[in-house]
Amino acid sequence: MKKTICSSLIVVAILAVAIGSLAGPPAVPSTPAAVDDILYARPFTLEKGYDFDWSKERPLLTEGTLLVLKVNPDLVYARQVAEPVLYVGSRTAERVNIGYRSGRVIAIVPGHIDLRTTPIWFGTPELPERVNRSIVRAERALADEAGIRPFSADKVKAALARGGEELTLAGRDALRPHFGVLLRQYSPVETELIDTFNVPVTK
Repeated sequence: MKKTICSSLIVVAILAVAIGSLAGPPAVPSTPAAVDDILYARPFTLEKGYDFDWSKERPLLTEGTLLVLKVNPDLVYARQVAEPVLYVGSRTAERVNIGYRSGRVIAIVPGHIDLRTTPIWFGTPELPERVNRSIVRAERALADEAGIRPFSADKVKAALARGGEELTLAGRDALRPHFGVLLRQYSPVETELIDTFNVPVTK
């Protein structure tokens, strides 16, 4: 009898997984939606800047901030359509990884920012390269209306402590090893992406 019950439970579990895989992508959560937590923050400066493609203006990025954020996985599910845009104050952020399986997103934010006064949230689904200053202002107003606020000073202090001192690097490619380290620590399930960042860039 016990064997029969165990076998039945295994079959039920297999069916549940199969049904879940056929259910399709999760629904896009409503926005604006605050991120759940800030886990890591580290400012950096680049000797050679690069064009930041995650906004319509494409500013030259010579300094920025690396963040690791805990998020609702459904907000970062990889879709074939516009996805919720990650905002940090008056800026759009570049998502380095997907983060769906881990619920952890590594992001690049242009500029050195005061995280104690800067809210972080996901806004209306869009392609980041279409987001201009007027869209950012509108999304910030929606976030303020929704009650999205900066993280506490203690949380920001802890995140900066985990990040450590400011990085000074030659250029964008020099960030890649740091992406790999952060992925191994915060999103180790993304093994293929980790392997990609471990490959040296050849000119």
